[in-house]
Amino acid sequence: MIEGIDAAAQVATLRAVFKNADKPMRQKLVPILPPTEVEFAGIRMYVDPRDNYTDRRMWLDGQPPEMKSLMALMELVEGRNALILDIGANCGAFAVPLGLAAGKGSRVIAFEPNPVMIGRLGHNIRLNDLGDVIRIEGCALGAATGEGTLNFRRDNFGQASLKAIKTQVRDGGTLVPIRPLLDFIDGAGDHDLTILKIDVEGAEEAALGPMVDGGTDGWQPDAILIETAHAETWETDLVARIIDCGFKSVLEVEGNTLFVREGTTT
Repeated sequence: MIEGIDAAAQVATLRAVFKNADKPMRQKLVPILPPTEVEFAGIRMYVDPRDNYTDRRMWLDGQPPEMKSLMALMELVEGRNALILDIGANCGAFAVPLGLAAGKGSRVIAFEPNPVMIGRLGHNIRLNDLGDVIRIEGCALGAATGEGTLNFRRDNFGQASLKAIKTQVRDGGTLVPIRPLLDFIDGAGDHDLTILKIDVEGAEEAALGPMVDGGTDGWQPDAILIETAHAETWETDLVARIIDCGFKSVLEVEGNTLFVREGTTT
């Protein structure tokens, strides 16, 4: 920071410069963007714009980048005793607001295998006094218990993936535990509503496979928000498989699709 100039004013100036910069200039500015705390709708979030796109958008815009998707889920859980499964929780951009919006008795299970983002997620949970609502599971989800390599993408931890990343943008990786989704649903019956949000950079088939394979006779959440922007990389038509389980698409926005189970009261 420049000595003698108010820190908040410097951040505001840098934010304005970044907004107006072209892509090459933004890439040069990213390493010097200052971590800070942002607040929206009474929600406090610590963000580091240097290494994560979601953080960068919150630093720049003062709110998460997928607000329409978030608001749709907040409307579903507001004031209700909900179980929320946030698969690919990142910094908590969904888990924290949903934990605050949901009613008494609600629980959020935030799945995040990236060690760096686990720390940031935990900090944001503490900032919002949600330690008795949100539980972090430091694992990825897949078809069976095991381990896999979480591949990091340069300058964006939010695009870390169990799937391969092009060599020119890959920035290392780390072994992480993998668990099946159905290992975490034992308490679902204690809640009036179960919401599943998943954004795992193309690995959605492995995470949801055992659930959709169970069809209408198996366990199902009441609503699923899934990132469908990477649908072309899936080996099967996962959207069709979800619909075959008795869900209907009610919203397509921001690269996501919201499915609600037939008969669910919303």
